[in-house]
Amino acid sequence: MRLPLLVVFVLPLIAFAGGLSFSHYGLLDTPSASLLKHTEIAIGGGGTAYSLEDTTGASSMNVGVAGYLEIGLFERGQIGGTYLGEAGFSGTARGLLLKETITRPGISLGIENIIGEKDYEFCLNSDDSLYHYPNAQNFSIYGVISKDFSYFVSFPVCLNIGFGTGRFVQSADAVDGFENPVPGLFGSIFIHPNIASEIIVEWDGRDLNVGGVYRLNRNFTVMAAASELEHLFVSNDSTSNGQDVMQNTKFTVGLQINIGPFLNRTELDPYERLRYTDDDEALRLLEEYRARAREEIQEMESSII
Repeated sequence: MRLPLLVVFVLPLIAFAGGLSFSHYGLLDTPSASLLKHTEIAIGGGGTAYSLEDTTGASSMNVGVAGYLEIGLFERGQIGGTYLGEAGFSGTARGLLLKETITRPGISLGIENIIGEKDYEFCLNSDDSLYHYPNAQNFSIYGVISKDFSYFVSFPVCLNIGFGTGRFVQSADAVDGFENPVPGLFGSIFIHPNIASEIIVEWDGRDLNVGGVYRLNRNFTVMAAASELEHLFVSNDSTSNGQDVMQNTKFTVGLQINIGPFLNRTELDPYERLRYTDDDEALRLLEEYRARAREEIQEMESSII
C-alpha cells in the first residue's frame, strides 16, 4: 500500500518542478553514459527542502520539487524532458557513441535544457533579476565517459567524467566553497555495495552533491541526496548570501518509476533472480562465474605479455 501512496504523492510534484537533484535523468544532477532500453520509459521526481533567510535575517524552511520523463530508443538513443516550474518545460536528448564492456568504457553525447529561454534555472522565491548568467543555461551540450571497474579492482566502484556547456559551467563570479579549475568539467564516483543500491559522490560542474539510490524492484527506485554541500564550507561573511536560494545546501528525496520496455522484451529478469532476499544460491553462482571470468582474463593478459 505504501508504494502506490508514494507514487500518488510524487507524480503531481513533477508539474511544479525546480532545477534540483533528480530534475534530469542520470545520477544526482549529472548524466552518465548509461541509457534506457528500447521503448523503456523512466518517470522520476523529487522533493527538496532547504533553508532560506528573509530580509530580517530570519530563516524559514522551503520546499521545491523537480521531475523528468525519458524514453529509450533503439538501444542507442534517448529523448525526454524536464519541467522546471516557472522556468517551464525543456527537452533532452542523448546518444550512445560506445557501449561499455568489461574492457572498455561507455561514451555518450547529449543535450539538455532544449528551450528558448536563455536563463533556464531554478529560482524559487527569488527575483529573476538576481540571475543573469554569463553563460546561457539553455542548450547545454555534454559528453560523458563511464566505466565500471568492479572486474579489475575487485571493488564495486564506477567512475564518470564529462565536459559540458551551459548549466555545467560555473560562473566566474560564483560564490561557492570550491572553484572549478576547468569550467564545464563534471564527474562522479559511486559504489554499488549490492545489486540493488548505489552510493554516489559527484561534482556537477558547479556544486558538490552526495546521495544514494535503492532499487526496490525492476519498476521502483527510491532516491535521496544532499546537494550544494560546498556552501557548508563557506564562512558567514559578506561573500555569502543566505537570501540567495542558489547558495543554500539542499536535501532531496525522490522516486523513479521504470515502465517497459514494450518492444523486444524478454521474460528473463536477472535482477529479480539475484536479489539477496530472493535467490542467494543464484547470487553465489554468479559470483563464482565472475571470479572465474576474472581469472581467465588475467591468464589471457599474461599470455599476451
